[in-house]
Amino acid sequence: MNRIICAFLLTVVCAPSLRAQTGSSVDGVTVTNNEVFGLRDGASEVLTDNLKLPFDIEVATNGTFTVAHGKSRQLVEGQVLRSDGWLLNPDGSTQPVFDHVAMQKGHVIVVRDGEATTLTEPMRFPNNLSITPDGSCSYPDGGSSRLADGQLFHLDGTTIPAKDAVTLKNGQVMVQKDGTLIPLSPGQIIGMNDGTRVRGDGLIQKHDGTTTQLREGQTILIAGPVIKR
Repeated sequence: MNRIICAFLLTVVCAPSLRAQTGSSVDGVTVTNNEVFGLRDGASEVLTDNLKLPFDIEVATNGTFTVAHGKSRQLVEGQVLRSDGWLLNPDGSTQPVFDHVAMQKGHVIVVRDGEATTLTEPMRFPNNLSITPDGSCSYPDGGSSRLADGQLFHLDGTTIPAKDAVTLKNGQVMVQKDGTLIPLSPGQIIGMNDGTRVRGDGLIQKHDGTTTQLREGQTILIAGPVIKR
């Protein structure tokens, strides 16, 4: 079903009386003014203990995080690490923090521990999915296709549902669609993969006609392309 998945405010309202404890249920984590906050139900919570999130993610009180006990990475000012394993960047881009393979601007990218490398030789996955450097893909059921920009896979070969994003920052609407960032001018309208329409003034209209007005600093994630083959 077409729908807007979730919205996050990148501009955090500080609430020092709240504390995020290890294992508590939060929507994500962000860094604001060099301080680390847990986000929960629209409020921010000072992170006083290491926090464990799904996908084997652990966030430390100094803003570093690891995924599956891998390499330590540093959250930077304005980034939001969501509890679903996706990282929102201040420029409006978003990507999974867990290991994955992505098609970006016609290139196959392999990301391990947050470090991306371009695929240079055919890659076969545990489920018998196979991808070549030019983006040709052979599926376990015998089908084949060329990967589309924005298409994502776990390293076990299973599909990661793609997500588009819309951000309003400093009055500029920035759209991430199919893995590419697109700035919108005030009078411009762009159609998203799920039928949502985004205007350059920050008005978002879903396929059912309902609308949402982006607030400054807000990022909304939208269902990405459904790959048909």
